[in-house]
Amino acid sequence: MQDATTTSASSSFIPPGTFRIRQADQAAALQALQRGCPKHMVVADYLQNPEEFARTRYLARAFELLGMQCDVDGGDLLLVPFEGGESVDLSAYYWDFIEDLAREENPGSMAPGTKAMLREVCADGEDGDDDGDGDEHHHASEAVDDFIGGMRDEKITLAELDVLIASEGRVDFRDYNGNTPLLATCTRYRWAIAQHADAQMEEEDDDEDEDDREAKASAAAELAVQAHNLQTVLQRQPDLAASNRDGTDALGLAAESGSVDFVDLLLANGATVNAGALQGSVRSLSVDMVRKMAQGHAHLVGPGLLLQACAAHSAMPTKLEMVRYLVQDLGCDVNARAAGGIHESLGSVRRMATPLMAAALTDDLAVVQYLLAVGADVHAVDVYGNTALHYCSGQTWVSEGGPLWFALDDNAQVMALLRQHGADDSATNVAGRTPADLLASRRG
Repeated sequence: MQDATTTSASSSFIPPGTFRIRQADQAAALQALQRGCPKHMVVADYLQNPEEFARTRYLARAFELLGMQCDVDGGDLLLVPFEGGESVDLSAYYWDFIEDLAREENPGSMAPGTKAMLREVCADGEDGDDDGDGDEHHHASEAVDDFIGGMRDEKITLAELDVLIASEGRVDFRDYNGNTPLLATCTRYRWAIAQHADAQMEEEDDDEDEDDREAKASAAAELAVQAHNLQTVLQRQPDLAASNRDGTDALGLAAESGSVDFVDLLLANGATVNAGALQGSVRSLSVDMVRKMAQGHAHLVGPGLLLQACAAHSAMPTKLEMVRYLVQDLGCDVNARAAGGIHESLGSVRRMATPLMAAALTDDLAVVQYLLAVGADVHAVDVYGNTALHYCSGQTWVSEGGPLWFALDDNAQVMALLRQHGADDSATNVAGRTPADLLASRRG
């Protein structure tokens, strides 16, 4: 299933703490899981479809049925043990059965006794997060959390901001979630812009009721509060290059809003265009925004831009306009590969996926038609062996909350179009799942 591009890129994506189950060890690992998991008191209660688990011949599918997603490198499976969140209790138990077959990719990254500690943690009902510095959360004073939290609902004053700056000893103090005042207000301002735009789209006519008028007034008031807070924070010259836990900086948040005024304000205060901001402008589906960002920054145009546009969940005609602009004006490769996973509201696009797969996931018939017309490869596979037809046939990723995938209006037409171009319903991914399997499972 894997091509040379996938294998050669392996060293750049493997995170610390990854365990590798080599192809030669996978049969033994599968047998160990099938023998041990159904008998384990805790795991057995959560095992999805025990009958399929018992008969599957694919180790990757066994992990899917255990609620644990894996990556692929050549013929090997790569696993990253959960060290936090709701899945920590189950993943800790799996190692009882496979730890002798899983080789640590970065020796020393998981300290001795970690697996035992995880089992003890889950027995105590805790989530394994010790609030260590720089890990899941930042240390923050109650005053900082209260201040940044209050910025969501009310205007701040320069004097109030200065009190916190003096107390914390820096302009860019962070709250428990790792947001600086600038990042917090940019995040909220982006949201307020979207809410205000949605409110204004409501028709102003004689049928407008009191609730509609109140919603518009509330959206306008929220926009004014966040515009004020942004101007206030900018007066103290914060670090515009600071990023949140997702790696997004203030300019990236502004670009995602689609507001040229928002972007211009940050640029005027010293923000610099980077690859993340350019990606944010693509996610806004505003061609004018991307054109503005790309001007003088052609070196930032990369394969990820087209993938981001195709993964966007939008029925607006601007999505097709954006895709056309990226291909025809910026020269983006229609068969570009995702360097990492892309997570959108409709689901995950795996590493090494193509724009066609992302468009298929969103059931965007117009974009799929365009990509096929300009040379998209309908037979391409992502790192997991999924084709574009897999992506529009059913859920191709594991989620803690159960099935999240759902078909949109053009789903049937998208599948039919892919088949017309040669897509194969019997193509098998590394979990042994075909598009036909996914289609049958969502009907069940």
